[in-house]
Amino acid sequence: MELKEKICIHLDQIKQLKGVENAVLTQRDGNPIQSAGVWFSKDEIFNVSSAASAIFNVGIHLHPNDLKYILIEGKKAKILIAPLNSPLHHSLNKILEQQGIFDNKHEYFIAITAQPNTNLGGIFLQTNECLKKIKTTLITSGESFKPPLVQFNDEKIQDIIRGFDVKENAGFDMQVNSFSLSLSEYISVELRKILNNFSVAVPDMSHAYITLEGGFIASQILNRRNLFYNNLDNISAMSYSLFQTANRCAWLLKKMNAETILLDCENTFQFIYGLGNAIFSTEIGKARQKLGLIRLILPQFSKKISYLIKEASQIQDHKSFDIKSLLGELIIK
Repeated sequence: MELKEKICIHLDQIKQLKGVENAVLTQRDGNPIQSAGVWFSKDEIFNVSSAASAIFNVGIHLHPNDLKYILIEGKKAKILIAPLNSPLHHSLNKILEQQGIFDNKHEYFIAITAQPNTNLGGIFLQTNECLKKIKTTLITSGESFKPPLVQFNDEKIQDIIRGFDVKENAGFDMQVNSFSLSLSEYISVELRKILNNFSVAVPDMSHAYITLEGGFIASQILNRRNLFYNNLDNISAMSYSLFQTANRCAWLLKKMNAETILLDCENTFQFIYGLGNAIFSTEIGKARQKLGLIRLILPQFSKKISYLIKEASQIQDHKSFDIKSLLGELIIK
């Protein structure tokens, strides 16, 4: 049996779980390997894999040593992105290292799409054995998957497409409007109050911030134990980029917008809430905080922040002007 056929069997087992619509195995560089479930057009195969790869790579950059999985949620579906080198596979990693066949260059992840009422965290635990088998099969095979977009090899590209269920191309166009926002002193103060109240409600909060388009921080708060945390600007920009890419991936897969993202790590949770043209993100320790309780608390604060961002946007719209009416028409003869 060929390697891809073995992988497809494991992916089909994941697909059989209640609520799961699709499972895609992809290499870290965005090279698609195999899929089970919903059909993709030829363009979608590479677009989905590259978008999921970008999300995965930013997640690994934010949490390099302890990322378990990334969960993207929207109105139509949930999307789970999980690395095969998950900390949950620590014992398997040790066995592979002892056998001398574990290679850090082999980095793979799986993207699972499911219905919106599905508990994907539970599915990730249920599929843990399948993910181990896929990882062992990939690494012990000794086969190397080279990205066809780098090789420009038509035969390799067609080989990948044959591993997917391909549907007819359909034309969709998603346009993103430019956005510029300035916050009044009143709104800035109110945002700060909300973050202060949030830090009181969630004592294990490491940091929280509100980021406008482009990754610029509008307001932030740090836990007293992290007052020297001077890399928040970079984290904010990467988190904003992750959310925008997740939006693209959600649109490609389900024609929906991403609403929330959870990055589940060994010792912390990172939550990212979409607020139109801004995001609210926070990192919370797991020592005293349960995921269910945090999910009840966070929407209360994100809704208040969203209201203020909308208010700032409306004020900005009222202040808009027509540049042509000020400068007139420039006629070049």
